[in-house]
Amino acid sequence: MKATIILLLLAQVSWAGPFQQRGLFDFMLEDEASGIGPEVPDDHDFEPSLGPVCPFRCQCHLRVVQCSDLELGTNPLKSSGIENGAFQGMKKLSYIRIADTNITSIPQGLPPSLTELHLDGNKISRVDAASLKGLNNLAKLGLSFNSISAVDNGSLANTPHLRELHLDNNKLTRVPGGLAEHKYIQVVYLHNNNISVVGSSDFCPPGHNTKKASYSGVSLFSNPVQYWEIQPSTFRCVYVRSAIQLGNYK
Repeated sequence: MKATIILLLLAQVSWAGPFQQRGLFDFMLEDEASGIGPEVPDDHDFEPSLGPVCPFRCQCHLRVVQCSDLELGTNPLKSSGIENGAFQGMKKLSYIRIADTNITSIPQGLPPSLTELHLDGNKISRVDAASLKGLNNLAKLGLSFNSISAVDNGSLANTPHLRELHLDNNKLTRVPGGLAEHKYIQVVYLHNNNISVVGSSDFCPPGHNTKKASYSGVSLFSNPVQYWEIQPSTFRCVYVRSAIQLGNYK
């Protein structure tokens, strides 16, 4: 009797299939099929992970980085490293900042859509008219902290809608030509230069009936000009006298 029972047990074991190891993923698939599984929180329940910092002047969302305008400051750029027309394909570009680099001239072939151009803290020695040609929409031009000693005649005429010009902390010896004829310019920074003479027609046109926007800010302090020798009529097109900043040469 005992022998018969043992034979039956051995027969049942021999009929069973081989054991197969099942991984965790197999059990997860079964749970998913049966509708049983861990609760997945909504997207807003996730806490943002500490990842790379979003680039300056950009907006970041998940895997999308949206950047407007060509921030190229604090790079070892040279004038030869910026090809003529490098930005021409960007027809809606409105802002370019190339500051604190080694460029010695204003890049050529900039897009006409620009409204702001910041080239502060470089090694630019001269502003030539050709470099600003076609920038009809430019409203703000920053050229502070360069080595500019001259602004070519006709340079400002190529920026007819310019409203703000920063040429402080350079090596200018005279007020740039074309300011008196410019229709819209309102703010001019010329402090910390080598300007020794200011003429009565450097800022304002001679006629009183000429249509020109009034200046809201003119800075000439820290220049070797004797400010008490400047004719009062020099600033006849300034909005208020307090907008004029004069001072002794340091």
